[in-house]
Amino acid sequence: MKMIIVDLDATLLKSDKTISDYTVKIFNQCRKNGHMIVFATARSESECRTFSDIVSPWAIISNRGANVRVGDETIHRVTIDMQTSNDLLMSLVNHPSVGFITVRIEDGYRINIPEDKHNPAWGEYNPAAYTDFANGLVCETYKISAEIFDDIAASEILSAYSNINMVRFSGEDWYSFASKSVTKWEGIKALAAHVGISVENTIAFGDDFSDIEMLRECGVGVAVANAIDEVKAVADIVCDSNDNDGVAKWLEKNLL
Repeated sequence: MKMIIVDLDATLLKSDKTISDYTVKIFNQCRKNGHMIVFATARSESECRTFSDIVSPWAIISNRGANVRVGDETIHRVTIDMQTSNDLLMSLVNHPSVGFITVRIEDGYRINIPEDKHNPAWGEYNPAAYTDFANGLVCETYKISAEIFDDIAASEILSAYSNINMVRFSGEDWYSFASKSVTKWEGIKALAAHVGISVENTIAFGDDFSDIEMLRECGVGVAVANAIDEVKAVADIVCDSNDNDGVAKWLEKNLL
């Protein structure tokens, strides 16, 4: 395996959003052995900074595959054009089943609810600016995420946009909208082509809906024990859970 691709939340990260010293040690050993470490996450790249400072990945696939960077070089970038972004935002804003909306653009987040400075959870959205989406945006977007309290409503909203895909976050009322060509798997293919390796020489770890395709298509797909059933069904292997350092344990046993 030349490339190790790992999702962050509920896969590499423990439930308290930490990475153990043991996991850091195993990743350092993998790097010394010539393996390329890659983050593949729905987070923006700036939201990965704390973890990339700890693990030092070779590349980061962020925004669910909309951005792929190797060091300071962007090798893959896909956005939703401005017109489609604004049309989709109006569909969300005007729907009674939609609550909180976040939009990831080049310089941070735009949000439809004023930031609560006293809530530490807001830290992940910084820099964030409260925006009246009814006035429209004057830029393209990487992804639009929305709290939608009705599955049928989410599907109805999506049905009006043939060039957009939608992924639900398991266990939550949150949905992420991005260009139809945006997936973690597309980012992995771009990385593999960039360095001239076969995707058969990749191994991917994940837990949620956005990880299904990459686990199915990579050379080896590993689901953590806490993954949803749909992910386990397509994985080649199920390792220990995120809270038990499942990724690191599997790598130590099978790659080192």
